[in-house]
Amino acid sequence: MNSEQPSMRRVSDENFLDLRRWTSDRSEDYGGKPKMQVQTIILKSPEQVGKISNELYEGNVVLIDFAPMASDQQTLNKVIADLERAVADIDGDLVGISNKWIVVAPTNIRIARQKL
Repeated sequence: MNSEQPSMRRVSDENFLDLRRWTSDRSEDYGGKPKMQVQTIILKSPEQVGKISNELYEGNVVLIDFAPMASDQQTLNKVIADLERAVADIDGDLVGISNKWIVVAPTNIRIARQKL
């Protein structure tokens, strides 16, 4: 048995995307109109539930950062109840994936409950 440590090959920095400097306006468009999009939103008020619902009805997945509302538990519970009703209307799915993120998905998409 060989007890030597495997040698590590250094990969040049140009092969990595530095996400600290990445912005959505620098991203590329890779083709025609998609069938579905993944949207993101920072939830700051209950009024944004309508915008999220519209995205679901259009067949899009929405990643929701609810950290700004986390301190107002009563309002957050109402917002989540509203989102659950919208998801139920279209037979979608809703899962909390961390202490500050929720994913909502439209019809025919299920969110895995187990992490990879």
